Amino acid sequence: MSDEEQQAEPEQETTESVPPLEDHHEEALKEMTLEERQEALKRSRWNVFLYLGLAALMFGFALFPFPFSADLNTGGKTYEQDLGLVWGLPLDGEDFTDVPISVEIVASTPSTDTTVGDVDIAVYLINSNDCGLDGWGIKEDLREGNVEPDHKNQFQYTEGGVQPGDVFDFEFDVDGGNVCLFAEYIDTGDGNAILSGGEMKIDGDMWPNQIYAGIFAVLFLGLSGFAFLGAQRHGEGVKALTEPSKKTAEEEVLASSAGPSGPPPSAAGPSGPPPSAPGPSGPPQVDEPTAEPEAAPAEPVFEAAENGYFFRKMPDGSYDQTVYVQAEDGSYVPHEG
Repeated sequence: MSDEEQQAEPEQETTESVPPLEDHHEEALKEMTLEERQEALKRSRWNVFLYLGLAALMFGFALFPFPFSADLNTGGKTYEQDLGLVWGLPLDGEDFTDVPISVEIVASTPSTDTTVGDVDIAVYLINSNDCGLDGWGIKEDLREGNVEPDHKNQFQYTEGGVQPGDVFDFEFDVDGGNVCLFAEYIDTGDGNAILSGGEMKIDGDMWPNQIYAGIFAVLFLGLSGFAFLGAQRHGEGVKALTEPSKKTAEEEVLASSAGPSGPPPSAAGPSGPPPSAPGPSGPPQVDEPTAEPEAAPAEPVFEAAENGYFFRKMPDGSYDQTVYVQAEDGSYVPHEG
């Protein structure tokens, strides 16, 4: 045997001799007293409620919207609003970490500078730290078609004209960072030229907490599930110590409705051959003669008794206490009981 094999054998034996972690846990549970189990059960139940409460709180943060609006700028044509820092992961492109932003616009009084059917509403969401200069320049490039909209700088507009009182919903998903909002009436029949003289009402919501709070909510929900399993285990241990012989209603119903555990026992047969018919308990009693006795026979005679047995009557009238049976040749032989 090589040195490597000799060194590997003790390591293998050591590994096999160490019991699994679950066995350690089970042994620790068995060694707990009733008071320790009750205290552990109480802590587990509190942990369930604690983690459920934290999960509900995190879900509330994730689903809570941050509202905003936009006002008409000094030029009298464009509505704009610096949404500030939208906290989120600044990952390029569309992915699950994007922050949802919803914009609702009511066309109160559309512009009348052009044909009614050519009036539409354009909405821009631009990721820029300077909404006044850099953001405005990107907006103009998007409107004039000099650059294509992308995930970082988004551009949406209505189609088919705008009527007074029309309501439009725009949905965006943006990366984390500083976001600028612009909205304006445009003339789609004249190269998307900006129209003046119109009014609109803008309300929006964004959900920047859905990623961070959602992750914590799922984490706390999972911890509450583990705490619930622990409470169930401790509860079973407390019940086993306090009510060891008491069955639940479900167990009693199952026990009463359970069928036979096996086939019915077969009828017991005879344990041995039937006992032989008992012989006579003794020779027949001789009644005292009321008349003169007949002459006694000179030889013994055999008188039949019950069940094929015979008694030998002596010449003097007495009976031999031996029981006889008749052999095949007709002779009488003592019965061997």
